[in-house]
Amino acid sequence: MKKKTRIIVLITIGVLVSLFFYGKHNFENDKQTLLVLKSKAGNGEIKYSLDEMEEINSFSNPLINFAYQKWKKKIYARFITDEEIIKNTSDNKIINDISAIYREYWRAELLKENPDNRTDSLLYKNISKYILSNQLTKITKDSLERTIKNDSELKRIIEEEGFKSRFLYRNGFQDLVIWNKESSKNFKIILPKDTINTSVIFIENYNLNGYDYYASFGSAQAGGWAVKESATLYCNKGVYNLASEEFEISYLKHESLHFTDLNKYPNLSSTDLEYRAKIVELMYCTEKTITKRIAHFLNVADSTNRNHSHPYANYILMKNLSKLLFNSEYESDYNKWKQLPVEKINSTATTLYNMSENTLRKDRNLSEII
Repeated sequence: MKKKTRIIVLITIGVLVSLFFYGKHNFENDKQTLLVLKSKAGNGEIKYSLDEMEEINSFSNPLINFAYQKWKKKIYARFITDEEIIKNTSDNKIINDISAIYREYWRAELLKENPDNRTDSLLYKNISKYILSNQLTKITKDSLERTIKNDSELKRIIEEEGFKSRFLYRNGFQDLVIWNKESSKNFKIILPKDTINTSVIFIENYNLNGYDYYASFGSAQAGGWAVKESATLYCNKGVYNLASEEFEISYLKHESLHFTDLNKYPNLSSTDLEYRAKIVELMYCTEKTITKRIAHFLNVADSTNRNHSHPYANYILMKNLSKLLFNSEYESDYNKWKQLPVEKINSTATTLYNMSENTLRKDRNLSEII
């Protein structure tokens, strides 16, 4: 190696080492701040993330800052400058067009200052117009406009094109996932009160992956869902390492508890179902995943709207744990949670689970327990 080249290499290494040590002390804080920004975006609070990014030019940790600048550039292109060019997700024009209509709806609603002003009327107007103009239905215009919101006709059209779909309403948004490739596997899952055998359908290729994936560029997305009628779980395969504790607990046990709860307590609200499933996660998590789950629950906690099941359940869970573990109304300092032994969190979560079980045993028809 030539002397000049050696000097350049040494200088480069020196700069990188200096940057690393300069930002090392802020790694956890920077990482947590970025996670909050991404979590808020995935929760539908894109305005919060955009406002914060106006104030945060950069992070001191070079690794976190690199990830932040890359993500920020994509967010700005999608929501600020409208310069993003979204590639088609399939070779099917109808599926691509439907996906584009939903993405246009998500973008408009995500950017509204007041969530109370969100509406789905333009979405369904555009869907109806598309279906009729492309002659995709035999239903009359008047009939379609009356029934379009039940999603049945759009679901039929998607399935006729050889794709599968699921329609949801989450955090104030009409949501849709579309896929065309899946596989299945059977699992035996041990829960606090039950052991169940269930089939998991792994979704391997999404063509449209929901509003949260769109809002956060994949940093937030649904891990899966349970179908009571068929005793089947659906799993977003790309989210999980199937050999990991995260899959074993945060997916399998979480979603399986939904299935058993849907059968035992048929009137329980989606928010209460989420609350109990999140408790079960914390009952079984080890040191491998406990801090990550606590961080996630804190980041996405929000008590403003009970109908937003995940953020509201996160808030109530962390509030109830705070009372038992810190004797405080709500402990938001992540660093304090990190200092707790995992066994202490496990046992306290078990206490909360048993409390909810005792309440439900008295009346299995309850719709709310939190």
